[in-house]
Amino acid sequence: MASSLKKAICLGWLLALFSTIIWVAPVQAQGGFAMSGSFYSQKLELPQGTSLRTPDIYVVVFNNSDEDINVKVSTNTPPGVTIILQEYEFPLAANSQKKIDIGVDISMEAVPGDYRIGVTAEPFKTGLTGIQIVGGAGQEADLTITGDYGVLNVTTLSPDGAPVPARIVLFRAYTDENFEIARTDTGELDLNVSPGDYLTRAFIAGRQLAEESFSVAADEHKGVTMTVKTVYFEGFEVVPLAQRDTGEMVLANVVCSINNLLDAFTDVQVNLVVNSDAQQENVNILNTSRLEQSQTEINYNYIPGNGWQAGTYIFKLELEIGGQIYTTSQAKGLTVDETGKASLTTVGGGTIDSETSTPTPTSSEAADTETVPGSSFIWLIIVGVAVGVLLIVIAVILFVRKRM
Repeated sequence: MASSLKKAICLGWLLALFSTIIWVAPVQAQGGFAMSGSFYSQKLELPQGTSLRTPDIYVVVFNNSDEDINVKVSTNTPPGVTIILQEYEFPLAANSQKKIDIGVDISMEAVPGDYRIGVTAEPFKTGLTGIQIVGGAGQEADLTITGDYGVLNVTTLSPDGAPVPARIVLFRAYTDENFEIARTDTGELDLNVSPGDYLTRAFIAGRQLAEESFSVAADEHKGVTMTVKTVYFEGFEVVPLAQRDTGEMVLANVVCSINNLLDAFTDVQVNLVVNSDAQQENVNILNTSRLEQSQTEINYNYIPGNGWQAGTYIFKLELEIGGQIYTTSQAKGLTVDETGKASLTTVGGGTIDSETSTPTPTSSEAADTETVPGSSFIWLIIVGVAVGVLLIVIAVILFVRKRM
């Protein structure tokens, strides 16, 4: 009886594993030929007369066989809609794969409504009997064509109003997730969009420098300007140094980096602004006639002009370009007690004002996208495991009954 029960449990687990694989497999395959990618997870909503181009929408064609093949890719769309591919026919070597970016063009003649559009890849061989189709794989995506639209213009500017050639990525914002619909590396994006909510981000050298959320109404001409500061402070810290024997405060070691991501700037200086109960000091700690596109390290030892007094000291850095303040650092706090000992203190949630000069880092520009197709597979895994557990229970019951 125990042996029979053990076999039943093993059988159940195998069934559970098999069911999980069926539910979560992102690849559609036939034989050694398969297709994966992000196209199937898209929920596209585009107005008439627009085009969609983004590297985040693609399929990957796999040849898992031991033979070289040729691949022909076809599309399925309603009238007025065209799926644009990099290639429609290509050779694919044995045990290799190929990524194909997908674009969508919506003509003014396209009829508004909800559709399913598809991409199908078919491997074929050319032999003595002509062309032989040996399988196929495909994906479909949701497309909504709207008749109403607004005109959107997104630009990136420096604090003094000069155009900045940043990467702009535009997302259609939904309650649960965002879908990328356009991007450009020129610092200016013009396109027609469906009425709704949007999110746009600006990147330079892989770092997110700005973000804006907004809505576009039907027939609206919407202009969005993102101010990007290509020079910013990073790693700003204030380190108290004390006498070893008494623990009394001696000096504050101020360290940081200045990152310049784009063009060189002239007439640059950095000031250390220190506010305390006793006084305010503005100390120039860097002067340079030219700040190149690079990282500049700053290390400065600060001692108050009238010595350390009991109280709180607030430190902040200001970067001036051409005599105008371009950006500021986060604020850092230092408290000196009556015995002359110092400790770090939090200042107003970490900043002296609402401005934070360090941009949000990203792992990659495609990462700049919010869309995570893999998140949908988490639910599939959960469902697959649930089904597997159910199969275990059923298998155990049936097996035990059979043995009885």
